[in-house]
Amino acid sequence: MASVHQPVIPDGISVIAFGDVHGCYDKLESLLEQIEERVASFPEQRHIVVSVGDLVDRGPDSARVVERLAAGVPGCELVVLAGNHEAMMLDFIRGGEGAEIWLHNGGLRTLASYGVDLERALDEGVSLFGLRRALLERLPDHHLAFLTRRPLSYECGGYFFVHAGIRPGRPPDRQDEEDLLWIRNEFLDWDGDFGKRIVHGHTPVEVATFKHNRINLDTGACFGGPLTAVLLEGARATIF
Repeated sequence: MASVHQPVIPDGISVIAFGDVHGCYDKLESLLEQIEERVASFPEQRHIVVSVGDLVDRGPDSARVVERLAAGVPGCELVVLAGNHEAMMLDFIRGGEGAEIWLHNGGLRTLASYGVDLERALDEGVSLFGLRRALLERLPDHHLAFLTRRPLSYECGGYFFVHAGIRPGRPPDRQDEEDLLWIRNEFLDWDGDFGKRIVHGHTPVEVATFKHNRINLDTGACFGGPLTAVLLEGARATIF
């Protein structure tokens, strides 16, 4: 059953949330320039910018994306959430069991963006340990600190921002990390009220999905789609 609840952002606040970047620096930079222009036009507003995670992998410029967002957005409060691809990257760095999974899900392009010579590494038969060491030699300390400190969720007014989604039947503030980063069908197929309207990414769609209980902003930037953002003000939710 659809909810009649109308989510609202408090007065005086503008929230701009955007979907999965996946190393697409040029698209990110273009969006941030538009955001900065809007901020300059409405200086009386409190501006909050939310990334729903997956900064890295698949696209060509993950290192530049991390550097750009670590620097912040002038005039805005920037909230960068953790995505499952950041979680996989950190697991690789820590020597976790899923190291190869990350490499085969876009991690190789992230390694290349940090200057790891993959052609040479493959020719020389470098081990996973060798690739990990090569990344750590090139990964700036502030990038590692930034990626490690990402929150799993953010709330503002009637909205709950997260990477993948939440498990139905549990309040937004009582969710498991695994679900927040990885959930798909159980969340996407649910038509009930989550308590707040969920803004998420993780599952690519051709155009942003606006439903009564959720908004999906992952429009496949790394697959040739746009980097989509939504502007939330009061009771309005519109493509930015």
